[in-house]
Amino acid sequence: MGAQRLPGKPLRLLGGVPIIRRTYSGVKDLFEKVFVATDSDDILAECESQKIPCIRTGSHHVNGTTRTLEAFMSLDLEVDYIINVQGDEAFISKEILQPLLDLLEEKQPEAATIQAPLTSQSSDSNVYVVTDEDRRALYFSRSPIPAARNGQPQRYQHVGVYAYKPEALKSYCAMSPTPLEQQEMLEQLRWLENGKSWAIATAPKKPLSIDTPEDLEAAEKMLSKLG
Repeated sequence: MGAQRLPGKPLRLLGGVPIIRRTYSGVKDLFEKVFVATDSDDILAECESQKIPCIRTGSHHVNGTTRTLEAFMSLDLEVDYIINVQGDEAFISKEILQPLLDLLEEKQPEAATIQAPLTSQSSDSNVYVVTDEDRRALYFSRSPIPAARNGQPQRYQHVGVYAYKPEALKSYCAMSPTPLEQQEMLEQLRWLENGKSWAIATAPKKPLSIDTPEDLEAAEKMLSKLG
C-alpha cells in the first residue's frame, strides 16, 4: 500500500476490480491453500468482503519474504513448499507458474524462482538474472546482464515469485541483510551471498508489472484487448 510511484497499488482498480483480487484469482486454483498476507486494514476489509482468506501481519517487514514467514508461522500447516506471489501481480497465471511447479516436483530444490525471456529493455524496473548450465542463478541485477560484447545476448528478466521449503524460508529470514542485496535493493541476493542456491524455472513470458500510473494505463489497455 505504501508504493511511492503508485500509492495504494493493491486496491487500485483494474477493469473495475482491485489488483489484489485479480492476483488472488490468478493463483487460488493452483495451490492447496492460498492466503493474502497484509498489515493493511483496507486490504483486510477488501479480502473479508470477498471471502478471501487473509492473515494480518506486522508492519515491520522490509520485504515480502519475512512477511511470508510470519504468515506461515501463524498457521498450523505441514507443507512441502511455501510460495510467495507478490500481491500486485494482476496478470499472474497458470502459464507463468506451471514451470515453477514442475521444477519443484522434479528437482525438489531448497528454494526456486522464475525467469522469462526479455522482450523489451525499455522498463526501468527490469531485474535481470543469469544462470549456470544447471539453471541455478549466478546473479540478479538491475543492470542489464550479461554484457553485450559481441552481438545482442539473450537476456532473462526475473519474475518476482519465490518458492521455499519451510526450513529454507526460516533460514533466509534468520540471515542479516547483505552488501550486494543492499546495493542492488534485491532481496533474493541475500540467499546467494550466503552460499545458497536458487533453482530457476523458465516461464514463456513475464506478466505485466504495475508499478506506475503509466503501467496501470497500459494494463487497462491490455485487459480490454484480452476481454
